[in-house]
Amino acid sequence: MKISQNTATKWFLVSCSCLILSACAGGQTGPMDADSEARIDSALARAATSAQNSGEAAQSVGLLEKLYNRNPHDEMLALRYASALRDAEYYNRALLVLAPFANDEKSASEVKSEFASLQLALGNYPQAEQYAQKAILQNEKNAQAYQALGIALDAQNMYPEAERAYRKGLDNWVGDPAPIINNLALNLASQDYLEEAIELLEKAQSVSPDRPEIERNLRITRALLETKQLSHSPRTSDRLDAKKKLEGDSKPEKKPAN
Repeated sequence: MKISQNTATKWFLVSCSCLILSACAGGQTGPMDADSEARIDSALARAATSAQNSGEAAQSVGLLEKLYNRNPHDEMLALRYASALRDAEYYNRALLVLAPFANDEKSASEVKSEFASLQLALGNYPQAEQYAQKAILQNEKNAQAYQALGIALDAQNMYPEAERAYRKGLDNWVGDPAPIINNLALNLASQDYLEEAIELLEKAQSVSPDRPEIERNLRITRALLETKQLSHSPRTSDRLDAKKKLEGDSKPEKKPAN
């Protein structure tokens, strides 16, 4: 019999409860031993992963919150919890969780790039730029940091600088490159490099044909190019309106679960 993701997640939750109850059984009144603590943490982590994979974002956040409360000084756990909060659009809560780690010079590059993505979500573009730069200084191959930096620079109308950040991120990207290709194409369109923008969007569409934002941006950019070809002096208002539509789609990709 095939077991659904939802059922599997509930079984994980039951296993967590059983572990806690078994640790309290048999007259045990003192603190749990390290092995029991580790088993509970492991069960909670598996349950959170299962919930996230099955699209149950709220349940995943709740489980990660329990795990984080049990281990508040674990940097990587705080990173995972903050990322889940960002995916669920609890940006301010995520900021509070991650801030102590992001402001520690010794924290991981990934912590600082996630904090940069949170600042982007809140519209704090100079702060996002600052933390993305810190992440890159620690790890020059952190593609997510380059993407966050590019978006922050784009938002501040620093288009050539943003283009360099996107290209550097693309050089180090792992997995589906459609999100960063899309952002690079929008940046090029903002600089009036329409032919190259279209070429990039077509590549992104071939890789990820089910992304509606890529199809939409490709359609708008082609319309911009057609207008440019029909007239050497296209109406400024038309250009600005289309540009605003494009810039509205530039955003960071949600980080997959570890």
